[in-house]
Amino acid sequence: MPWRDAEADDDLDDDEYPDDDDDDDETIPCPYCRVPVYEAAERCPACGHYLSRVDAPRHSPWWLVLGVLICLGLTQQWVFWWWWLSPR
Repeated sequence: MPWRDAEADDDLDDDEYPDDDDDDDETIPCPYCRVPVYEAAERCPACGHYLSRVDAPRHSPWWLVLGVLICLGLTQQWVFWWWWLSPR
């Protein structure tokens, strides 16, 4: 790394200094806990909630899962009784 002279830094104009306000790291507040998170983040690192519905995993409704389980149970009972009571 080359040696930097303090006098060389004094020769720079104001527009030649790098910006301290780097807009590449834009943050937005989490809608759940209001902690600043990066705009490109999918989940909040503080509370763990997804920041949008698009990023969140899809869950099946509980009533759909329950209905499928009831139908499978009824079909199993029907097959069992049909096999048990069928003439041999």
